[in-house]
Amino acid sequence: MRPTAALVLPKSSNGVRYTEALQDFCDELTMYLKEAIGLTVVDDETWQAFVKEAGLFDLMDMHAHVHNFGGGSLALERARAKDSGAPMSAAPFVYRDDGSPDWSTMWQGFCELALYGGPSHRGEDEALPAPTAAGDEVVEDEMIAEIQRGIRETTGLTAEPSAGGWLSIRCDNRKMAAWLCATIILENVEARCEGDVLYVPGDKGFELKNQVKSVITVVAKTHHYWQAHIAGLETIAAAA
Repeated sequence: MRPTAALVLPKSSNGVRYTEALQDFCDELTMYLKEAIGLTVVDDETWQAFVKEAGLFDLMDMHAHVHNFGGGSLALERARAKDSGAPMSAAPFVYRDDGSPDWSTMWQGFCELALYGGPSHRGEDEALPAPTAAGDEVVEDEMIAEIQRGIRETTGLTAEPSAGGWLSIRCDNRKMAAWLCATIILENVEARCEGDVLYVPGDKGFELKNQVKSVITVVAKTHHYWQAHIAGLETIAAAA
């Protein structure tokens, strides 16, 4: 099957260290989407030419911050994670004047994805697992409401409490749901998807600065990357 899309990495990217895992990711997407998704590593000159021709930096400039491929403001953080296997260090907790968490401010400095070699949001030893709620139990409490608010504030998406201690998020299409699901799992937060619906943990006993913050952060940064880069590249390709 000839690939209809491909994940392209420059040789200098930290993501090259994880080509086997990334190939598995592409294989899973191929099976789920029934479209061949390839993986290729190119030299840095080819990558730079691709970035320039596709206008990626122009696309990034439309946003308040940029993602740093292989350097920039996250270079030291990524080097630390590479040496130690540690997760991304926690962002300072920020509150609004009314005392509520300011989610739109907190997550933005931590948007490098584990998919591309950045530190995962949570370490493997503290991964956020699938909910333990009963299969028909819908969890609704103050912490779940805060996750709903945070996701809405950072992405514009609506999260609804669903059976089994999950929160369901309807995406634009099944490809978006599958991509967000896979990239969130790489952040060491459990997720699943069915059709165009993404499911993230929304279980009992969540704490504001722990599980609540993690769910909001991983949904926010993967959604941002999808909107700014993946969906943006598809728009560029369609117009070419």
